[in-house]
Amino acid sequence: MKGIIFNIAEKFIATRFGEEKLEQILSACELETIEPFVGPGTYPDNDLMEIVHTAAEKVDLPVPEFMKQMGHFTFFKLAERYPNFVAPYSNPKDFLMTVDNVIHVEVRKLYRDTQLPVFQYSEPSENELVITYYSKRKMYDLMEGLINGVAEHFDTRIEQRHSRYEKDGHEFYDYHLIFS
Repeated sequence: MKGIIFNIAEKFIATRFGEEKLEQILSACELETIEPFVGPGTYPDNDLMEIVHTAAEKVDLPVPEFMKQMGHFTFFKLAERYPNFVAPYSNPKDFLMTVDNVIHVEVRKLYRDTQLPVFQYSEPSENELVITYYSKRKMYDLMEGLINGVAEHFDTRIEQRHSRYEKDGHEFYDYHLIFS
């Protein structure tokens, strides 16, 4: 996983729970990585999950809720860092439909060794979007939080329904979004 995600996770913890709590959490973690996380670096996925699980325990939140809150925070940090990906859009549906075909393409140019989730889209109606998510990481709650961040950014209510299923031996997760 890219260091930028670790940096955002650390910033989330420090902002939401304090620098002292971040230090306590990092001290309690058993990480493979010894040096500090650097944005363009690549680090073991297990290290992020160790930080998430330790942080959730230390701040007394269930891991799924911690991930949703971190996803919400992450959207705003990514939008702040890469405003050119968000600025052209006036509604969340149009923006969300660019993530796989525009944003992820650009991210792969910047970070050739990155492993991003794959999205497929369908539009059941004008005010609906189904995002089919596939990733070996299965960070479903983080994605839900990212969508919540998108809703807040565009000041639009997005109702989410989710379903998890298997197809051809792979696990997929559908985010059925209704915009109002």
